[in-house]
Amino acid sequence: MDLWNASPAGAGAGAAKVRGNPSGPPSAGGAEHWIQDERELKRQKRKQSNRESARRSRLRKQAECEDLQARVETLSNENHSLREELHRLSEECEKLTSENANIKEELTRVCGPDLVANLEQQPGGGEGNS
Repeated sequence: MDLWNASPAGAGAGAAKVRGNPSGPPSAGGAEHWIQDERELKRQKRKQSNRESARRSRLRKQAECEDLQARVETLSNENHSLREELHRLSEECEKLTSENANIKEELTRVCGPDLVANLEQQPGGGEGNS
């Protein structure tokens, strides 16, 4: 059977075969349908490509969100540790300041206020100097 030069009486069976084969050359009657099939195939491929792209984008966003959650937890733990250390050091500083005041008071009582004043005037001898 000649599919390309079929008579109108045999066009029904032949036309279906032509439309079912988009890779073959289009017939005059099936050319428009063949072009529509090609457009539909391209549209379907584009939709599938867009779906895959959206899926990859969602996975990237989810991974980024999980990374950020882990970072938040790490930074929260670090913040908690630093706050505890600050509290401990503040208490130690307060204790040492009180101890220093007691030593100065004892030194003033034993050696006199002039000696303590001279010590405070020397470099490194006053409070707040390191």
